[in-house]
Amino acid sequence: MIDIVFGKKGNPQAVDALIETISGQDWEGTLYIGYPVFSNDDGVAATDALLTTKEHGVVIFDLAPLAGDQKTIEEIAETLEIRQNDLYRGLHSRLFSYRELTKNKGRDLALDINTITLLPDRVPGLDDHLEYSIPQSLIGDLGKLNAISSEVYTQLNAAIQKTAALKPKKKRIAVKREDSMGGVIKKIEFQVANLDRWQKAAAIECPEGPQRVRGLAGSGKTIILAMKAAYLHANFPDQDIIVTFQTRALYQQFQSLIDKFYYDQMRDYPDWNRLKILHAWGSSSSAGVYSEIAKHTGAAALSFGEARNKYGYSKAFQGACDALLSHVNEKNFEPLWDFILVDEAQDFPAEFFRLAHKMVRQPKRIVWAYDELQNLGDYAMPPVAELFGVDNANRPLVVIENKPGLPKQDILLPVCYRNPSWVLSLALGLGLGIYREDGPVQMFDEPNIWLDIGYEKVSGDLELGKSVVLARRADRSPQFFGDLLEQQESVQFKRFDDLEQQSEWIAEQIQNSVTIQELDLNDILIVVPDAMYTAKIADPIRRALRKRDIPSHIVGVTSSRDWMFDEGSVAISGIYRAKGNEAPLVFIASADYCFSGSELAKRRNVLFTAITRSKAWVRICGVGSHMDGLISEIEKISGKQYQLDFKYPTEEEIQNLRRTYREKTEAEKLAERKQVGQIRDLLNRLDSGEIDFDLLPDDLASRLKYLREE
Repeated sequence: MIDIVFGKKGNPQAVDALIETISGQDWEGTLYIGYPVFSNDDGVAATDALLTTKEHGVVIFDLAPLAGDQKTIEEIAETLEIRQNDLYRGLHSRLFSYRELTKNKGRDLALDINTITLLPDRVPGLDDHLEYSIPQSLIGDLGKLNAISSEVYTQLNAAIQKTAALKPKKKRIAVKREDSMGGVIKKIEFQVANLDRWQKAAAIECPEGPQRVRGLAGSGKTIILAMKAAYLHANFPDQDIIVTFQTRALYQQFQSLIDKFYYDQMRDYPDWNRLKILHAWGSSSSAGVYSEIAKHTGAAALSFGEARNKYGYSKAFQGACDALLSHVNEKNFEPLWDFILVDEAQDFPAEFFRLAHKMVRQPKRIVWAYDELQNLGDYAMPPVAELFGVDNANRPLVVIENKPGLPKQDILLPVCYRNPSWVLSLALGLGLGIYREDGPVQMFDEPNIWLDIGYEKVSGDLELGKSVVLARRADRSPQFFGDLLEQQESVQFKRFDDLEQQSEWIAEQIQNSVTIQELDLNDILIVVPDAMYTAKIADPIRRALRKRDIPSHIVGVTSSRDWMFDEGSVAISGIYRAKGNEAPLVFIASADYCFSGSELAKRRNVLFTAITRSKAWVRICGVGSHMDGLISEIEKISGKQYQLDFKYPTEEEIQNLRRTYREKTEAEKLAERKQVGQIRDLLNRLDSGEIDFDLLPDDLASRLKYLREE
């Protein structure tokens, strides 16, 4: 089956004829329109179309129309031949830089580069001067080309898609044993990755308007957005492109990825004045999307502290964006940018998207990517009309739909490349609370979402109110995880009596991982789920590491908030800064926080996010009886071979779960704090004798005794 990926369309009529001719063929491959992009002496040259198949290798198509100022057949042939040669040189230069695509000691390409000029009809006399094709003869002409091996085909796609740029900089020269953790992760990192058909569309296709990209943790959303940013910058070097996010530690990742992808296309570095990586908010020391809009429109930008005091902690950014939106709506300000690419979009309020819509030039090219499961209690983003708003006639400002023959506006990424299938199922099982003694904490409104995200029914009925057993589809995770990793070694969990015990065990494991298992310090990430007590939990871990001469840093506290990993130090991070990042070995410290308590859906979402940071190994640690409860759930999941066996809640039960375990409003939290203060005041007055304990009703007295003991 041929995948068709729509980049920049140069000659629509010729493109349509090519697609119509090729799309029905039973070949394995991809037809790229307007891709890849090459640099040449005149600037940027986009390929009209390029085909990669096992059956024919690589074919570049010249679809440009004949120039009207050429008078003779010889002149026409000369022009077409020059274009073919330019395309050949551009692709040859790209492919020849990959050693895996060469032979004869690296002196020759391991495959032919075929160039075909496709004209709508035969041109009398042109056959004597130039080989070309027409739609009626194209399939026969392609049949004369040489096939290539599966290995060369994989390497060819990696070079065309530029996924070869993802190969790690680390050479891991310290790795001596193939069976060490360092040896295993080295093999995992050097797997040649080809984009799947969903990723190709998301990275390359650019519709005339907004685009939504949805996907699981580890499905490649951040990489896809970085690829797209580099491709857009190469195609539109004079246009203003913004890449934005909420997790500050993503800055390092985006800058590195975009730099790689752009250089691999253009053999040059991005113009960071045109392509900007901006945090969503910004600060006094660094620009952000919000602060730049405020500056452009003459509004006073609120700091986080000011917005928190005015709108509450959880509504700070929403309130700030809403106030700025009201200001922007009062006057017609000129838009600032041509493209905005938004990562981790589930972290953004609708008001931000409405601001973005105001500040992006026509045709309003906003791309937003989000994790289908990042907010497990409310897995779906708001409807597009709610996200961007409506006009005066109550018509949605933004409508997205996929139309045949056009770039896709709505793309779902179902394959998870970061996590082994069992790690993802563990994260889901715990995040939803499927094996929890008191039943699930949350569940998807629509049962079929399980099929969309890569699960299949083993038994039962995937319907509301029915029992079902689900398993991860084999083709929705890379096979090499199962070949290289053992499930019992990949997932481990441990219960401790106190923080000191936990800290010592984590430090011992890290020491072993570095000295014996051949991992590097920046292969390791320690995630603390309880954001309020990150320092309290991290400090004893750092002391335990220091005793073993192992450096560490708390991201955003003892190191820059914009940088996650340091080559010579172990990263310790709260959950918000960890989100969007990954590491081969992840420790979750004090995971017991996620077992129970208020706002349980949010706590379980934190656990899901923490577990899915792991590329290979995860160690779930916790203290006390709550950790016992969490271990019970983990053992049930692993005991079921990471299948998820549960009774699907009814629609009413799902709504009850949402009401029971949802995140509380600021007003509710304030009321709770006030009530706690009243209880504390009552106990103090009882202790001081101001209130006679013996005068209390028996039921109240017994409950207060219990509270005092607790």
